Amino acid sequence: MSWSRQKSLQRIRSFRATAPATSINLRTFDQSYMTARAATIQAKMRLGGKSEPLIFDVPPDTAIQVEGVHVYIQMLDFAAAMTDRERETEASHRRVLSMLHLNYAACDQVAEQFEAQRVDFHGSRMHAVIVSPPGSGNEKERAERALAFADAAKRAIEEVGRTTENGRYSTRIRVGVDSGSAVAVNSGTKDEREPLFLGAPANYAAKLAEGNEEGIFMSNRVRQELGLQPLFSIDTLAAERGNPTSPIGNLGLSANSSFQSKRLSDAAIMTAASRAKARFVLDVGTDATFSFHRHTPPLKTIDFACLMPSNTIRMGLMSIFGDIDGFTKYVDECIAQHRIGEMVSNLHVIRSELAATLSEDYSGRKVRFIGDCIHGLLAEGTSQETDASASVVSAVKAAGGMRSSFELCQEELDGIDKLGIAIGLEFGETPIARIGIRGERSVRCSVSRAVSRSEELQGNCTGDQTALGPTALNHAPASIRRLFEGGVAWGLDAESVGEHLGSPPVVSSGTVSSVAAPYSAGEQ
Repeated sequence: MSWSRQKSLQRIRSFRATAPATSINLRTFDQSYMTARAATIQAKMRLGGKSEPLIFDVPPDTAIQVEGVHVYIQMLDFAAAMTDRERETEASHRRVLSMLHLNYAACDQVAEQFEAQRVDFHGSRMHAVIVSPPGSGNEKERAERALAFADAAKRAIEEVGRTTENGRYSTRIRVGVDSGSAVAVNSGTKDEREPLFLGAPANYAAKLAEGNEEGIFMSNRVRQELGLQPLFSIDTLAAERGNPTSPIGNLGLSANSSFQSKRLSDAAIMTAASRAKARFVLDVGTDATFSFHRHTPPLKTIDFACLMPSNTIRMGLMSIFGDIDGFTKYVDECIAQHRIGEMVSNLHVIRSELAATLSEDYSGRKVRFIGDCIHGLLAEGTSQETDASASVVSAVKAAGGMRSSFELCQEELDGIDKLGIAIGLEFGETPIARIGIRGERSVRCSVSRAVSRSEELQGNCTGDQTALGPTALNHAPASIRRLFEGGVAWGLDAESVGEHLGSPPVVSSGTVSSVAAPYSAGEQ
């Protein structure tokens, strides 16, 4: 299977025809919306349904503009938990999956107490948003609740890590917090129906959560909403060190009674940790509950609905991250210029086409969309073993196809000519599971060094670059290594890959991109 211009063009036009119209129903999350939504949730619960977040199951033709505080919670010791003596093993992967399952449960226990909506779990990160009370004039209230939630989640994770299995799942926590306007749209998947929040505050909170120093880091905007002096030299502030029961004591909020009233007591934290531990014992019990098996390629046949701790895939494979470069700026422009319908429609088409290219053209499997990023997996081989070299070749071809598909999207869609796509690829033994709360709120999870490295490589790329990780390079045939001299290829599309590998051209016209150049920024 391979990419072709005609097939991709047909898909893009079909996706565009079924995409939400540019006259999308734009709603504002205000008090009237919140009241109506709360009434809907109560009616569903009276009929036996479950409670839902305030923003959930957004209709495909609807976008909701939300003023909220975004919180990113990062587990700093996640990478260390993935290895035993610098090697990834079945035991280390069982440990890290158990750690994530436990800490996801702790985050969810705390989130419920603050009306914090869990947007996503992705590996070692949780993204949540505080949207109530809505409306202008309530910024301080939302900021205080968000900071109290961040404080509680940090303490709950630390407590449950300390008290479970003699601390073997313990981790330090770093939290990023930012506030502002974002647009909530449907995530686009039938079994993961939480909304996607598009806009600067989610991205900036994620950036504040990056780094090796534990603590709570908040933006100048959040500081202003709390009535604190902005920090103009730096835009972060670490939590107080040496006093884990009061990690925000040096933020100038100790005397703020309204904030202090929102903080969870030590007893409440211990209760949340206890409930998370009970959930963990029920679902997992011990690392041994994670039972691994191989999936016979192609990976497109993986059914995530069948996966659980006792039925987890683990095998050598290629991890692929593709991120739309410049999309955050594009979103901000669309919000400011009232072009939200265009933005939602374009995102629907681009994500659908990238996923289809991976699955239909190269038999890979999409794990999830993370904002404007797609994470996918691909492998070649048999039921007994993965052919690492062939897997690298197929993944490079898939990356070329994804770039060509994206470039076709740019030809067909308005307003995205300045965007690019950054792609990272790496090979390694990788587990694939569903963890967290059972049922529709469980989380697709694929974590390994290969996954982390491919995401890091993508993050270091510009919008015309594709990066191949060191393990993949070691397994790659000479033709691929020549294509990625220095680890990065420029403008690597389907045509250039085909010509370089001696395959027939996949398009009848167009210029061939230059593909080989030394690695520059972000190589390490």
